[in-house]
Amino acid sequence: MGKRYQLRSGLGVNLSQRMTITPALLQNIKLLTLNRLELSDLLSQELANNPVLEEVSEQDDLDVLDRQKAEGMNGESDYENFDYEYFFGEYLSATPHSIGLEHPAEQIPVDFFLTAPSTLNDHLNWQLNLTEMSGQIRKIAEFIIGNIDENGYLMVTVEEISWALQVSTDQIEEALRGVQNLDPIGVGSRNLRECLLLQIRSADLGGSLAESLVQEHLSLVQTKKFNELAGVLNCSPEDVFLAVEKLKNFSPNPGAKYNSQRPHYIQPDIYIYKIDNDYQILLNNDGLPKLCLSKSYRELLRQKGISKDAKTFVRERFRAAMELLQGVDQRDQTVYRVCKVIVGHQKDFLDHGRASLKPLLIKDVAEEMGVHSSTVSRIVSNKYAYTPQGVVELRKFFSSGVVNTCGRAMSVVQVKEKIKGIVANENNESPFSDQRISALLNNRGIEITRRTVSKYRHQMGILDSRERKIAVLF
Repeated sequence: MGKRYQLRSGLGVNLSQRMTITPALLQNIKLLTLNRLELSDLLSQELANNPVLEEVSEQDDLDVLDRQKAEGMNGESDYENFDYEYFFGEYLSATPHSIGLEHPAEQIPVDFFLTAPSTLNDHLNWQLNLTEMSGQIRKIAEFIIGNIDENGYLMVTVEEISWALQVSTDQIEEALRGVQNLDPIGVGSRNLRECLLLQIRSADLGGSLAESLVQEHLSLVQTKKFNELAGVLNCSPEDVFLAVEKLKNFSPNPGAKYNSQRPHYIQPDIYIYKIDNDYQILLNNDGLPKLCLSKSYRELLRQKGISKDAKTFVRERFRAAMELLQGVDQRDQTVYRVCKVIVGHQKDFLDHGRASLKPLLIKDVAEEMGVHSSTVSRIVSNKYAYTPQGVVELRKFFSSGVVNTCGRAMSVVQVKEKIKGIVANENNESPFSDQRISALLNNRGIEITRRTVSKYRHQMGILDSRERKIAVLF
């Protein structure tokens, strides 16, 4: 007869570490992705929605700062007993990392700020080029990206990819995981459930009620049957509601922001100027709302006879306002630090142009700063810098590279410029084949295959040798 086991109930204490994603953390992550115009819209919206926030004009900001320092706050709440010298010293004074930029003496041409927005396909291929991946898996990943629709969803099945490329499903799944790790999170999904789950797990909400709702009960979530969900999951309707509120932070169409194909005017987020032999970095906060905490609401907290609910409301609004301003300051500091590292690596590009761009990967900048690669990826996405070489999207400072026979690293951009130069100087009646271009580059110490030459030529929009020869005749 087998052993019989007896179950016993009891109390125990376990210590564990787990990262909890708070609304403030979600807000800080969102702030990192915003460019200057988007940040301006957000601050204006928060100013309208949060009565505790007030806008300070340029001429009044220092007066407000001095007054709020002098007044101080003495009260029962942490929000009332607040260190204004520390707080407003960060947000209302001109600091190296957060400065209202005066208009430069030189007149910047308007057409410097006209740009065609990156497509989702462009954005994904740029990231893929900076990702370490074997040749076959990379080929599959490129095919996958080519079959992602404008909303970020994969339009073909694994079986169709296997048939088209004659590769195994295991290889396809590996390539798909690589694509799904790219920004925006959720891209490459095959359905809404997978899209939301990718975003949930990226936000460290794996194992949460929000994940269970999407994984097992998405149809009930979409019909807002909270009471029924509470019964099925053995929790309160309030818990279900809070979990659904978390889901609202995630996008069902992660690629939507890249849909527009119309050219649009941009405003640089950063100005990079050369002064003497050094480069100076200035954040363009010109025109952004300057926010402070409302004096009238602080006085309201000191008044007697104010209801508990009213005080709770004001304190919550203070908390939200402080988290916003601290998040904006953290965003500015991170943008400044990323740009400082970029400038340190790419001075030759700033001095001489594209042909001098050095290999630089997002993970290199992240390691130098001591942050996660996703932080740098969010910072450089959709932001522009005004430089001596014109207005440059921050992500254009990054490029993978090859090592020449002398052991010196060259960026892909430099290799492309070499290919472009060879094509420009060829005999139009007998243009070079990709194999011949590969041989010429190898003779110059740049080890590159014919297939890679073909890939770079295609990316630059250069016709193949047969088409170039035909084009000369017309």
